Amino acid sequence: MTDQDYLEPLSEILSVRGGFGHREHLKLAWTYLANNSVEDARRQMASAIRHVTDIHGAPDRYHDTITSSWVILVATHRRHDTAATFDQFIAKYPALLDRQLLAHHYSEELLRSTSARKRWTTPDLRSLPSIS
Repeated sequence: MTDQDYLEPLSEILSVRGGFGHREHLKLAWTYLANNSVEDARRQMASAIRHVTDIHGAPDRYHDTITSSWVILVATHRRHDTAATFDQFIAKYPALLDRQLLAHHYSEELLRSTSARKRWTTPDLRSLPSIS
């Protein structure tokens, strides 16, 4: 997969929405998961978000644990869902729009740690749903 392949969905989302907030992160994960394994979607998300943070001169804003966790949560719901569009999907699972959802799984201390920012870290409060 080329940079253009994984950046195309990101460019489309940015052009339509004009920003890259939480909802757009979820939509990008949903889009990558349409044709890829969870691991491949996670890698594509990481690359896309790093691209955005680099463009904005803030490469230290990328957080691997948060990115990976949201991909897992979207994948968990998408696995058995038949929604044809992201809007249909998110209407069925509005809890995913709650940016504080990860606080059920991770302590604030762990999520603020440098190690969690740099690489995937398992939850310390409650496991994420299984995607296998």
